[in-house]
Amino acid sequence: MYASQYTPLEEKIMATKISKALLLAMLMLGTSLVMFAPPADAQAAVAYSISFTQGQVQLDVRPGASGIGCTEMVISNEGQATIDVDISLSGGGVTISPGAVSVTLAPGGSITVPVCALALTRSSYKTVQVTALASGRETNTQLNQVNKNAGFAVIVQQYARLSVQASQPFQKVGPGKEFVLNFIAVNNGNYIDTIAVSVLNAEDLEDAGFTVALAAAQYSIDAQGEQPVQLTVATPRGTVVGWSNEYHTVILQVATTLQGETEARSVTATLWIRGVFLPGFDPIFTIFALGMVATALSRTRRD
Repeated sequence: MYASQYTPLEEKIMATKISKALLLAMLMLGTSLVMFAPPADAQAAVAYSISFTQGQVQLDVRPGASGIGCTEMVISNEGQATIDVDISLSGGGVTISPGAVSVTLAPGGSITVPVCALALTRSSYKTVQVTALASGRETNTQLNQVNKNAGFAVIVQQYARLSVQASQPFQKVGPGKEFVLNFIAVNNGNYIDTIAVSVLNAEDLEDAGFTVALAAAQYSIDAQGEQPVQLTVATPRGTVVGWSNEYHTVILQVATTLQGETEARSVTATLWIRGVFLPGFDPIFTIFALGMVATALSRTRRD
């Protein structure tokens, strides 16, 4: 049997010391656990939402328009902890204001922030997706980060803007002649446009004995592009031999076919119909006949 080297009193004292040491160690460990336990808020999940009141924003960029369209961004704290939320907004080809937002929200709190998009006047027609990237964290500890995103579409609207000019604004032509009037139509809008071409006074010209015919009734023109437009005109022949000395106008119009737009432009070409038409004779014989008449008149004067 093992014999202790300590007396019963010494053993009792040592056992008491060991018990006290173990109790102190347990107390210290418990204190450490309490000191390093995360606060209740930090243990709560970070929950929030971000959304926009309008899914689309329209921008009118025609000359004289503002080029601005706005929506609202709603940020809501749906958790039990106070949170910080940082948001960055961007959209290629348009300016977004504000470009960044930072908010602190208490549990159940919400905030609405106006967000506007801006495009330059005469910007090209297009659709741009604006993206909001959000990062939310618990305010006290800056822990439990949660990322979210939302967005809306920006539509830079198409607008129509046309011009037209006559290559020959004034032309002298004889009666009974066929010729071509040339015009240039220009698309000054911000996207391809299909234009309709017409002669506004075609009925009056036909009543006066003219024949007018367009090469085409419609053309598609790229933005800032030009399109030649041809109009074939036949002047009146008349029914008796006579001298013509008249002025007539041809009014050509180009108009957009873009839905919701009323853009239309016109140009006037003036025709001076001057000369003699002899019905029933071909051009060569007419020249010969006129020469004979001139010779006869000359002889009469000499006599």
